[in-house]
Amino acid sequence: MAGYTRDFLISAYTSRYESLGLEAVESLYKIAAECYDNHGKDRFRAYASLDAEAIRQYKAKLKNV
Repeated sequence: MAGYTRDFLISAYTSRYESLGLEAVESLYKIAAECYDNHGKDRFRAYASLDAEAIRQYKAKLKNV
């Protein structure tokens, strides 16, 4: 696993919900950050379903922005 940062992983997770609007994503980001802090990187990735394919999709999305 590459050394993804806390913010990168949380952003990858919350990017799935951008269609809900900024306020919802900001709230979700806070919840996700708390989850990451409480459970750590590996458990957060499992809970958020951030497997290698999800990370690749997020990176591709960043390139297209």
